[in-house]
Amino acid sequence: MKYSVSAQLPPLVNEYGKPYLVCLVKNVHWVYAFWEITDAQLEKAWQTMGYDENAHKVLRVLKGRKPEQQVVFDITIDPNIGSHYLYLPDPGQQYQMEILLAGRSQTVVLLSSNFIITPFGGISTVEDELWSSIDELYQGFSAELAGIGLASPLLWSITSPMPKPVVYEELELVVDTELILYGKASPGSTVYVQGEAISTNTDGSFTLRYALSEGCSIFPVKAVTTDGKHTKTIVPVITRETY
Repeated sequence: MKYSVSAQLPPLVNEYGKPYLVCLVKNVHWVYAFWEITDAQLEKAWQTMGYDENAHKVLRVLKGRKPEQQVVFDITIDPNIGSHYLYLPDPGQQYQMEILLAGRSQTVVLLSSNFIITPFGGISTVEDELWSSIDELYQGFSAELAGIGLASPLLWSITSPMPKPVVYEELELVVDTELILYGKASPGSTVYVQGEAISTNTDGSFTLRYALSEGCSIFPVKAVTTDGKHTKTIVPVITRETY
């Protein structure tokens, strides 16, 4: 008897009903944060802020630990998004993330993440004393092969002539990127990109051009019918990594 995978495994859920904010280190500069905020949390925060109409969710990046903890930057997060890639400028540092509900005159902390330490962006200055030097390794290797001790290549450079370095002309290279975002909605509907209404053609099509900066860029696109009863959202996430 054959069984399909879908019949054996339960479906993946989008929400677990428990608040959390988790940060994972990707490399020297990049981390990945994902979270879940419950309706009960938001309702309690709204009550605390007196239902401030200007309140919005903010992802805050903090460096270090209290009381010396410093704010690196804040970004406004879309309500439909539950994860984000973040570019951290300083490698080898300790970071923490917070999600806040920020209003006109008050801020409420909704979630706090685990602490992470990003890798150092260079070669370690600590040398392991148990490692043999190049000269010691070569002496042992040559002695086993020929039964005699030879000078290592590290010492040859003292007596052998060194070639003159080749001087090259300066080479200039400049590279940049752009993003073209285009699509089409039902004629007459209102289209929002990153929360701002944009103009569309008579058939509902639109085209936007952006300078694509380094890091992760998110472009939530939402269409709303004229009567406001129906909405649809698509969220393209584009990452630029230059090496």
